Amino acid sequence: QVFSLGDTVVLTVLGEVSFLPVLVLAAKICPEGVEATVFAALMSVFNAGGVASGALGAGLTSALGVGDMVDTDNFDNLFALILICNL
Repeated sequence: QVFSLGDTVVLTVLGEVSFLPVLVLAAKICPEGVEATVFAALMSVFNAGGVASGALGAGLTSALGVGDMVDTDNFDNLFALILICNL
């Protein structure tokens, strides 16, 4: 349990640090006077992509039958799921 919580904390911190260059670029491309509007629009698109990727991942997991509700120990297609998600 400690490993999983520590792993989550480390990955979250590293994810935020790696996202900083994107935030700097987004701030630089915003035209003068409408910085807040353009930045909010860019971040909305980014957040929508995150939601869509989570839904797509859940759909693929369900479609491939990995750990489904009927047979929770079914990992026959786990390799295919990992391969598809990392392409």
